[in-house]
Amino acid sequence: MIPADLIAFAHHLADISEPIAQKYFRVNNGEVAKEDDSPVTKADREIEKVMRQAIEQKFPNHGIIGEEFGNKNIDAEYVWVLDPIDGTSSFIIGRAIFGTLIALIHNKKPILGIMNQPIAKERWIGINNQGSFFISSAGTTKITTRNCQEISDAVMCSASSFYFQNGEEKVLQDLSSLTKYQKIGGVIYGGDCYSYASLASGFVDIVIDTGLKIYDYAALIPIIENAGGVVSDWQGNDLELKSDVQFIACANKELHQKVLKEIVG
Repeated sequence: MIPADLIAFAHHLADISEPIAQKYFRVNNGEVAKEDDSPVTKADREIEKVMRQAIEQKFPNHGIIGEEFGNKNIDAEYVWVLDPIDGTSSFIIGRAIFGTLIALIHNKKPILGIMNQPIAKERWIGINNQGSFFISSAGTTKITTRNCQEISDAVMCSASSFYFQNGEEKVLQDLSSLTKYQKIGGVIYGGDCYSYASLASGFVDIVIDTGLKIYDYAALIPIIENAGGVVSDWQGNDLELKSDVQFIACANKELHQKVLKEIVG
C-alpha cells in the first residue's frame, strides 16, 4: 500500500499549483518558445517551481523530473514527475482542457498519478491497488473504463495529427478509418491529458499519440490502469519511462490487442 502521507502530499502539490494556473488563465502570461519550439508560459514555470520547492522541503531525499527545470536525484527510491501545464496550447488560447500532471514513481514504476484541471476544478487520481477516482465539487467517485471491445464502436482521441511523422501518419489514418466516428474524421483532436482522463472515466476508448516525454504520460499510467485500462507503446511493450514514446491507451485488454494488431499486423 502507498503510504497515506504520500497520497496526501500529491494532493497538496495539486492544491498549490491550482491558484497559479487560475491566476494566469485567459491573461497574457508571457508565452515564449523553448528550444524545440513548443510554447511555455509564466504559469508553467511558476507552477513547477512551487511544486519542486514543496518536494525539496518535505522529502529532500526524493528525486524530481520536471518539464521546465530538469531532473534531480532521479535514481532515488521515490521520484516525482511534474508537468505543470500539459496542453499549453489549450491554456494559451483559453480552453480549459489542459491539466497539471503529477506522478510518483517508486523503484522506476509509477504508483500514483494525478491529473488536475484547475479551471473546472476537476481532479483525477490513480493509486495502485486502490483504484482511480474522479474528484469534483459533487464529491469523489470511483471510475472505470468502458467495456468497448470493437474498434468500430470505439471513440478515439489524439493531441494532433501534426506530431505523426515518417510513416506514423498512416497508423493514425488507418485506425481512424475503423473507429466509430470515421464519417467525421474518426478521431477527436486537441485534448492532451484531458482525453486520457476521459478514457479512464469511460467516455473515450482509444487515445494514440507519439513523441511523448516521461512527464507527458507518467501520471496517466496509474490513472488509466487502475480504472481498468491498458497502456503501452505501439508494439505492446512496457513504456519503461522513456521519452519520445509512441503511446497507446485503450479502455480494456481486448480492445488493446485489436488495436495493436492493426498497428503491427
